Amino acid sequence: MMIELSMGPDFERTVAELSGMGKALVEAAGKGLEKGVKIAAGRVVKDYLSGQALKRRTGQLARSVDGWMAGPLEGVVGVQSRSGTSKYAWLLGGQTKMITPKRAKFLTIPVGENLTGSGVARFSSPRQVPEGFFVRTKGSLLFGHKRGKKGKFRALFALVKSVTIEGSNALYDGVTESLDEIAKVMESQIARQTGAR
Repeated sequence: MMIELSMGPDFERTVAELSGMGKALVEAAGKGLEKGVKIAAGRVVKDYLSGQALKRRTGQLARSVDGWMAGPLEGVVGVQSRSGTSKYAWLLGGQTKMITPKRAKFLTIPVGENLTGSGVARFSSPRQVPEGFFVRTKGSLLFGHKRGKKGKFRALFALVKSVTIEGSNALYDGVTESLDEIAKVMESQIARQTGAR
């Protein structure tokens, strides 16, 4: 998932008409855009991936969000395809996906005491839980354990046939909110490099 920002044909036509100064203008606009997409990527992470729009577990997806140049006047904000988290980048968009098990009958969703404060599972599979057992309650299938002989049942996994997950739209929202700032950075860079005021 990524968003591309480009200057478009009108800008290129204007630059061509400026002849000698046009090259300096293109260079300045490119440098400004490069700074701007970095700012937009930072805003996506800070304002939308710090627990607001997308609950974080390890932060790997947030660390993968970046801004880079795809061409002289084409900036991109998103997750690069060679990133280790690129298969999860859709979470930054507005897509909705249904996840189903690939080799089993149920998905095992960590719940309750099985989750640390940051949302990471203590046990990744019911097979790792010593003396665990299944319990069916009102249409739900749970897996957990008891602490001690008289302890209460503690659910560690909910077993479900599918889960629907909605994307956060964080990328679009963060970049859209950054457009004015990107324009200011570009204007400043152009003024600095070309001497325009």
